[in-house]
Amino acid sequence: MPNYEVHYLSVSDADAIIIRYEDSGNQYVVLIDAGNVSDSDNIKNYIWNHWKTYTIDLAICTHPDSDHKGGFFGLLNDRDVSIKEFWLNTPEDVISEDEYNRLYLKRNRLSHCRECYAHPTDTDSLNLINLAVSNKCKVYGAYCGKIHSHIPISVVGPSLNFYHPLAIEILKNNKRRKDEDNTIYEDIDYFSSIQAKSSIDDEPDDSSPTNAGSIILLFEPIRDCKFLLLGDANRAAITDAISNNANLSGCRIKVPHHGSKHNLNSLLIDKLAPCCAIISAKGSRKHPSKGIVYCLSNHCNVYSTHKSGTLTHTSYPITNPATPLKEKQ
Repeated sequence: MPNYEVHYLSVSDADAIIIRYEDSGNQYVVLIDAGNVSDSDNIKNYIWNHWKTYTIDLAICTHPDSDHKGGFFGLLNDRDVSIKEFWLNTPEDVISEDEYNRLYLKRNRLSHCRECYAHPTDTDSLNLINLAVSNKCKVYGAYCGKIHSHIPISVVGPSLNFYHPLAIEILKNNKRRKDEDNTIYEDIDYFSSIQAKSSIDDEPDDSSPTNAGSIILLFEPIRDCKFLLLGDANRAAITDAISNNANLSGCRIKVPHHGSKHNLNSLLIDKLAPCCAIISAKGSRKHPSKGIVYCLSNHCNVYSTHKSGTLTHTSYPITNPATPLKEKQ
């Protein structure tokens, strides 16, 4: 039987997930997002300390926000590290030359489409796609239906049709300022079910086109064991993924966008009916949302990296179980 480990690294309000999958004596290491620029050394050392390798068989950048793409730059510029295959989505995948020329007659299509993957702080660096290509990585777009040849991981969203209008918005270079929230997360035990639902259901959907275009992944290492990794996908993207895939309920889910109240609602949570929920967050007033935590706990235990540090799911016997942020009600 295959063995697996899924490690959700503690990288504050960022994402970095490492999967180790072993089958028939072959080991594969998958890195899904790489946190901020400053996280690359920690990721490199984590992989070495656990599995004595610097080889990443598959890297996936779910979307081009700095807290997901940042660490990839250091890894790709590190001579020790080898990344064999890279999955990421870019407007060039869905916007043809003719359509682009109608929108931007005097600009270079490839360089414009790849601007969203620029280094977060260093304007002289190669963008992430060009850097991966220069390192001889095999670079692929990752849309609904894509499956890895050796690792049981597949893309369940976005579809090409869903991503196309988002790509047009991404080309407009809409940037949201990232607000720092230095308040401390505090649980609210006296939330009623009605209060919890209204605290998220009355909020608008996440409007960021990069978040809406997040790659949504399904990892199925063994029978009846599913991990749904939602990146920063918004409600529309998750709804679209559910409509295109019949088996997304009952998963262990990585909650989108650090548990933000703008990326899930009570209806979607009930549709997903997760058996476990993991949040990667710093533990503030916004991240994770108390309403999100409460509604998730109607179905399962809810865990957060701000409470437990790096969290791990594994096929091996568990000797030190993590403490939930909120237990199933």
